[in-house]
Amino acid sequence: MKVAVVLVVRTSLLFATNWGWWGVEASSRGIVQVVLPQRNPHQVRKQLGSLESAASRLAEKAARQIQEYLYGRRRHFTVAVDWELMSSFAREILEACAQIPYGETVSYSELARRAGKKGAARAAGQALAANPVPILVPCHRVVGADGSLGGFSGGLAMKRRLLELEGRWPLADSG
Repeated sequence: MKVAVVLVVRTSLLFATNWGWWGVEASSRGIVQVVLPQRNPHQVRKQLGSLESAASRLAEKAARQIQEYLYGRRRHFTVAVDWELMSSFAREILEACAQIPYGETVSYSELARRAGKKGAARAAGQALAANPVPILVPCHRVVGADGSLGGFSGGLAMKRRLLELEGRWPLADSG
């Protein structure tokens, strides 16, 4: 019996914006991780799964698209996400979340429904809390049914700021 060994090389890239220092990690299949802004590059390095290395074109493309988004010049991301390490439930929730258009919000229960998981709003929230690629998968666009912000791995101030960037704060309705 032959056993195939697949070596997945990951590269990472740190970059600065007016929001702070960010990190992006990529495999050959897509983006694996986005580190939300930190005050300095050392804080970003601590969170990345791989050491900073010669960045791949994919990591560079993701960094460029995130910068364009933050400066109001991009509304949709075209970089691939590497879904391999996620459970099927998390993947379904995050793929549904990735379809929420720029400038719109939906409730956790609506997101669960869109993912075919009606009644799983709390579990959808847990999947979003573990989202390894925030911004690319815009979990900041998911809010409570009552219009409350809910949670966000980058903190509620960051979530509010992202919604302001998209012209969505204060919230009028949450779908």
